[in-house]
Amino acid sequence: MIEIPPCSLEQADFCGWNALTLRNGWITLVAAPDIGGRIMALNLGDYPYLFVDPDLAGKCFSPEENQGDGSLAAWKNYGGSKTWPSPQGWDNDDQWHGPPDPVLDSGRYQLTEMHSSAESATIQMVSPPDPRSGMQITRRVSLHQGGGRATLDLSFSNTSDRARRWSIWNVTQLRAEKTSPGGELAPETACSVSAPLNPHSKFPGGYRVMFGAADNPQWKTDAENGLVTADYAWEIGKIGSDAIAANQQSGWIAFSNAAQGYGFAERFPVFKYETYPDDGSTVECWTVGKGKVANLDYEHSNIYLMETEVLSPLYTFEPGQTRSFKIEWGACRTGGRVLDVQPGGCASQKLAAQPTTRGVQLSGLFGVFDAGRLQLDWLGANGQTLASSLLDPVDPSRLAQFDQTLQPPDGAAFARLSVLAQVDQTARLLGVAKIGK
Repeated sequence: MIEIPPCSLEQADFCGWNALTLRNGWITLVAAPDIGGRIMALNLGDYPYLFVDPDLAGKCFSPEENQGDGSLAAWKNYGGSKTWPSPQGWDNDDQWHGPPDPVLDSGRYQLTEMHSSAESATIQMVSPPDPRSGMQITRRVSLHQGGGRATLDLSFSNTSDRARRWSIWNVTQLRAEKTSPGGELAPETACSVSAPLNPHSKFPGGYRVMFGAADNPQWKTDAENGLVTADYAWEIGKIGSDAIAANQQSGWIAFSNAAQGYGFAERFPVFKYETYPDDGSTVECWTVGKGKVANLDYEHSNIYLMETEVLSPLYTFEPGQTRSFKIEWGACRTGGRVLDVQPGGCASQKLAAQPTTRGVQLSGLFGVFDAGRLQLDWLGANGQTLASSLLDPVDPSRLAQFDQTLQPPDGAAFARLSVLAQVDQTARLLGVAKIGK
């Protein structure tokens, strides 16, 4: 049995801001209500996933200072993870004219809920009402016991006197930096973002270039693994994708730092027949690098980051109406680019089954979201479970490298590998492999 620490919650300083720190023994999550209700830290052990601008550490500004002249150069990009309305734009009032934005992006959110138990720690932050968009944003963040899981429950409420139409858009800035031998920061080109390639995508190649050069070398399609990918090359740009997982009901987007062996994934529902902003994008990826955007020149900055962006469908909000969207975060180790995300974790090598003279060789490389044990199920052709066994203990702080040759029961057509979580005894899928041809 693995020792499972309880969750905890405390109010403490973070980089000079008043903050809430949630811990569960594997991951630490820090939220700062005063700077747009941002999550400013997500750490697995000592590894920090989220970008924080050191030049803005501990600083808060007035609404007038946050708005400035309205240009991007006036934006106080603290970093971390925040929630915005989408679509973004400046053409009409049906678009969100930010950032900068003095209310939803950088306003002082109210802490309206704070509690913890052994099983979970939860906080809730609520924005001021925004007269421009008509929205008030609620960000409810929960950390769960026994692994690398957190949940974001995001809600928009229409506080205006007319109907509004927005998507709930969550934006997470992830560190893509390394320290050079001379002690200076440099881009970490071993960082990447991946998402499932929609086989019926409306976009050529599975994505659309939203900003920057159309031939930006970062953007690729991996047809063999069914992915849209971004390999960090310190180029400025953005793509959107109508990514959807194989089950056609969910989506995921993942970040990996292969140089240090850490992965981060976001899982969320996809509503196949609903309308999404930005020409149908469920996920987007923005990268900071060489080049200019508006009146900002990032080439002379010391900022190296990749964004994973998740969008809900476009919702119509009647006056007084609230709509919600839920995202699940998972932090784990990884052995390279994330090729697949399942409820149990990330695969940097998907589960494979190869018949041999001694049985079936099963192999795969996974980062897991739960502390527990690997569970192997042998399935018949119709999906019925023929036999099950518990294997090695696993947890989010270490890679699960699976390579065993086993004798399947008669009639086995598939092998299924899961993590049996110690906390709730739930088996969460890592992968399924067909035996033979």
